[in-house]
Amino acid sequence: MDEEIKIQGNIDINQALKEFETKSSQEQMRQTITAAPISNVPKIVQLVMKYSGGAIKEERQAEYVLLGFVVVAIIVSLFLVFKEGRKSRNILPPIMDTIPANI
Repeated sequence: MDEEIKIQGNIDINQALKEFETKSSQEQMRQTITAAPISNVPKIVQLVMKYSGGAIKEERQAEYVLLGFVVVAIIVSLFLVFKEGRKSRNILPPIMDTIPANI
């Protein structure tokens, strides 16, 4: 009991405790990692908004741009598939021309 009274009365110890508390609180503040704000906006929409050069400012506009891109990509791919299909039919020779006539 007497030791507790002596420790509390010592000015050097109290000053050291205060310094330790301030240093430890500063270290805890530095170690605290602040999390990035969680956004419900998908990454691809964020990229469209970022790389549009300021033309697209809202999430809904970016979604429409992506939808338009998908529609154009499907149309182009269908066009290429059917265009190649016509070319490949013309290249193949007719079956009757390959069979010799004197058999």
